[in-house]
Amino acid sequence: MRRSWTGFLLALPLLLFLAAAVAWPIGHLAARALTAQGGGVLREVLAAGRYRTALVNSLALSTAAAAVSLLLSLGPAWVLARERFRGRDLLRTAISLPLTFSGVLVGFLMVVLLGRIGALPKAIGFLTGREAFAGAAYTFSGLFVAYLYFEVPRAVVTLESAFRRFPRELDAAARTLGAGPFERLVKVMLPVAAPALRSTLAVTFSASMGSFGVALILSRRFTVAPLEIYTEMTGFLNDDVAGALCLLLALATLAVDRLLAVRKR
Repeated sequence: MRRSWTGFLLALPLLLFLAAAVAWPIGHLAARALTAQGGGVLREVLAAGRYRTALVNSLALSTAAAAVSLLLSLGPAWVLARERFRGRDLLRTAISLPLTFSGVLVGFLMVVLLGRIGALPKAIGFLTGREAFAGAAYTFSGLFVAYLYFEVPRAVVTLESAFRRFPRELDAAARTLGAGPFERLVKVMLPVAAPALRSTLAVTFSASMGSFGVALILSRRFTVAPLEIYTEMTGFLNDDVAGALCLLLALATLAVDRLLAVRKR
């Protein structure tokens, strides 16, 4: 009994923080969305094509960014976790560097790279005589690349920690039985690492769903949910619609996270 009370008291500060900073604000948003205008504000958000498009864009972009980030991070994460070589710490630092940048900075970096007078279009024009990808930073593809900029490092860091715990005996046994690198990857490493892969998908998806700074800089021809929330709050002072969008964004993110958690079991 004493141990249970000790554990409860140690967890109490965190529980109070979560109640004040998470549960109460979400409950407030839900109450406003369900009661404001007789509940019509939530129906308005769900019925308006503009808001539905923003939510769908956020879901599609976040899903694609999470999946591609996971694929791109498998190799670097495995090498950093399992191999010892000179410069490994420097490589880890270089990969993790984008995590220290704000979304606004990442957006401007994409403008420098793929803007209308970006470095890549100019380089292609110098080599071929004709510029390509000018202004791509302001398209759906440009925003997708910008998301990868900070999601791939996040995925590498998450997977590296999981791969460190991968039993070396399994890999050695598969090698002894004649399995090649690709076969060991598909039949040994990936099944064992499946929970870590799903956790990485959940982390990168959630981070992408809430990303705002990058979209603020690059979204010119389309919209995403965080940008619509910002516009409703600052441009129209429409707290009810912004709150309903926040609630839908949170529910979609939580649903995907819980789905991956169930699959983890």
